[in-house]
Amino acid sequence: MLALRFTQPGANDRDIFRAINRDIYGVIVADAGYVSGQLERAMYLEHKRWILIRPYRTMKKLMTRWQEQLYRGRFRIEFDFRDLKLFHGLVTSLPRSISGYLANYLHALLSFVIA
Repeated sequence: MLALRFTQPGANDRDIFRAINRDIYGVIVADAGYVSGQLERAMYLEHKRWILIRPYRTMKKLMTRWQEQLYRGRFRIEFDFRDLKLFHGLVTSLPRSISGYLANYLHALLSFVIA
């Protein structure tokens, strides 16, 4: 885990994505929810950072074999989210306050990272 940010419900995911990944270099792989030419241009740093966004199924865009391999690696991340929800209690309705929810989120994330 490289970054964590709690936001308001109406926050724009792309703006959060830019802010969280500002100091990360290498190839960043994102899903189709982040398709945006403006985001790709804003995040690109020559020889330092390149964002690889999976296109929608309806988009006619070619990809190389290594790009496809990277996209398939995203599946591991989805399994991590599944583990956080099922085994570490990330999603719950038990807390009765904002502090309780934050404590629950931090507990779930810490137990995931430590385990």
